[in-house]
Amino acid sequence: MSYKNQNIQTTLLICGLISIIVIVYFANKLRPTNINYINTLPLRNASGCNYVGFAIPTTGNGLGNHLFYYAGVMHVAWLTGRRPCIWTKPSGRVPTHLDKVFDVDIEHINVDTLECPFHLFKHDRVYIYDKRVQSLIGSDNNVSLWLTGAFASWKYTHPIESQLRQHLRFRQELTEFVADFLVRNVPPGWTRLTFVRVGVHVRRGDFLGPWAQSKGFTTASERYLQRAMSYFVERFPRVQFIVASNDIPWCQKHVTMSVFNSTKVNITFSVNHSYGQDLALLASCDHSVMTTGTFSWWAAWLANGTTVYYADFPRPGSWLSTQIRHNEFYDPDWIAMND
Repeated sequence: MSYKNQNIQTTLLICGLISIIVIVYFANKLRPTNINYINTLPLRNASGCNYVGFAIPTTGNGLGNHLFYYAGVMHVAWLTGRRPCIWTKPSGRVPTHLDKVFDVDIEHINVDTLECPFHLFKHDRVYIYDKRVQSLIGSDNNVSLWLTGAFASWKYTHPIESQLRQHLRFRQELTEFVADFLVRNVPPGWTRLTFVRVGVHVRRGDFLGPWAQSKGFTTASERYLQRAMSYFVERFPRVQFIVASNDIPWCQKHVTMSVFNSTKVNITFSVNHSYGQDLALLASCDHSVMTTGTFSWWAAWLANGTTVYYADFPRPGSWLSTQIRHNEFYDPDWIAMND
């Protein structure tokens, strides 16, 4: 081969490589900026790839956060016409907080055996509604969506409220526990038609730790709880407050009858019960008093009555204060109250 022919072949090879680099560059530039490709496995059956799912962590986040993950995937499924699911690994289905509390009817899909392309949607911040979710409308139905992030906003639950309430059915053993607890704890001399029940959830415990405090988490004061409970006492002839907390000793000391009339008010504590029992109990109440945290949020949402929430959350100027829009996290029908 002549020296001239070798130069021509070398030039053609370099031009080919440059063309490939240019094509890859512009292909990446044309992808939606809010969706990142995390998997591009061979596509064998396009009709089976229109899932939207999330992977529930088995450690760390609690039940309230898991419920927001679930609401997020149900919302996006409704928005895009996809099938909702929970992504799992080959080790099999690991029971989560959701499985332990609700009879959740949702597919569990092994991501390592489903040969589909996946797009990752990363939710922005924590306690907000991410408007970018609207960009998923009309996206390729032959591509599944993997959601990550908090999805902690009433704007995700509101459009699918009826469907979501039907899906979130407490396990039978929890409904039986609630029925038994309430029957055994009717205040002496009261009949059920003469009083309302108000669930009071008090989050303390881990929110008092150094990490949570450094991020801006707050805990409700005794003054707030008295004011919030008084709101209901002033509006109903008789009120039974059902108090659940991860710090019952503090509640028994500070959530007291000292400012209430014992003929109109009863305070009953949920002692030594699981988080599932506490949530089912709070959800069975007519109305709600929230403090802080997503567990409180869901207790109020499930009860579906009048809700008073603690407005002094998070701490002003903290990292967490950059992660919230109050009018998007709290339902607009709920009543804000400060210390």
